Amino acid sequence: MKPLYDNPLPTGWNEKPLAQVVQLRRGYTWTKEDETDRPEEGAVPVIRIPNIQDRLELGNLVYLRNISLEALEKAAVTKGWLLFIGSNGSQDRIGDSVLMEEDRAMVFASFLMGMTVKDQEELIPEFLASWMRIHLVHEWFSKTSQQTTGLGNYSWGAVKKLPLRSPADPDEQRRIAAALKLADEAIAKAKAELEATLELKRSLLRSLFAEGLSHPQGLHCSKWITCPSHWTIKPLRHFAKVTSGFTMGRDLSRHETETVPYVTVVNVQDGRFELSNISSIEIKKEELNTDLLQYGDILMTEGGDRDKLGRGGMWRKEIVPCSYQNHIFRVRLDADEFKPELFHFLIQTYQAKNYFYAHAKQTSNLCTINSRELKNWPVAIPPMPEQEKMVKALQAAEKQEIAVSGKVEALQQVKKSLLQNLLTGKIRIPEGAIHG
Repeated sequence: MKPLYDNPLPTGWNEKPLAQVVQLRRGYTWTKEDETDRPEEGAVPVIRIPNIQDRLELGNLVYLRNISLEALEKAAVTKGWLLFIGSNGSQDRIGDSVLMEEDRAMVFASFLMGMTVKDQEELIPEFLASWMRIHLVHEWFSKTSQQTTGLGNYSWGAVKKLPLRSPADPDEQRRIAAALKLADEAIAKAKAELEATLELKRSLLRSLFAEGLSHPQGLHCSKWITCPSHWTIKPLRHFAKVTSGFTMGRDLSRHETETVPYVTVVNVQDGRFELSNISSIEIKKEELNTDLLQYGDILMTEGGDRDKLGRGGMWRKEIVPCSYQNHIFRVRLDADEFKPELFHFLIQTYQAKNYFYAHAKQTSNLCTINSRELKNWPVAIPPMPEQEKMVKALQAAEKQEIAVSGKVEALQQVKKSLLQNLLTGKIRIPEGAIHG
């Protein structure tokens, strides 16, 4: 593991082992019989792992009966305490934390740990909460966790000696915490803007593919399709060619080959491609002219986790040349009948996903759809002039989504940089520059 700091201890700062400056307490354990998903008299809400996100999320609460006063006191949700994930099936979640900003009539669950400062004149809780979010600190908590029966448990022995640096002056600590809070508020505002943009796009997808550009006189309604009655309905195979990609590890010893980039399932997101980490594959030279991706190809995942089934989008020659994995379907459309730019949005609709889920084969929590079911998918086809107008409306919403997503990502990078620089003392906030 990397050391936390790559700079000398700043002037006017202290450095002590974590165990010397914090105290811990454990959460509450209960039985299933004491649990209810609805508020009732005498039942106490419990904060669980799903409630620990970038901030405390209090949706989807569970309530517990028969909690003693002693247990309520020991596992109380108290102002100035951090709740962090101590045990989880996903190692990356261990160490995720949220600072409690007020006392709450709640308890926290046993998979969480409580942590607070021993002396607020030496270290304020807000500074500790920010320190816990330094990338390398979080990595120490998560990567040193001990695995038992598929569950990761944080190791106090591995983290208790971590050196915690802090300004000796509590006012400087407050200035740092206040600067980071401003960054958090900017991120929260951008995320709210993004959610509003996504809801606009979802609304457009619902209305345009169900009702078209105007409220029609009549609708066609069937098990898989609701659409204006003047649209045409055809199985996908009638206007598209569906193929699967290359299998890794083929025997190509008798062929001339070339190595090309290779899109895999992890690169295919819902409506976009994440290509920062791209694989490569060896293919036959003759396949370069027939089996590579072209502009307008629709890539769709054949399965995996339920949320990955049928997700994808339109290829815009992001990488040339480029091949694709055998667990990805390439849908090459007759563009005179259905515009690829519109099909890109169609596969993101509820109607499309409903068909995929219903026809998927499910084993061990994984879902897959085969090419035959995909080819038989009944698709509603708007007239071409209507398709062109729908594309313009949806592309405008997508452009806004991309812009706001970029803003969120940029602000998160700024926050990450601030955490690393302010909490190690590389950058100092002078007195009077900001008020904590």
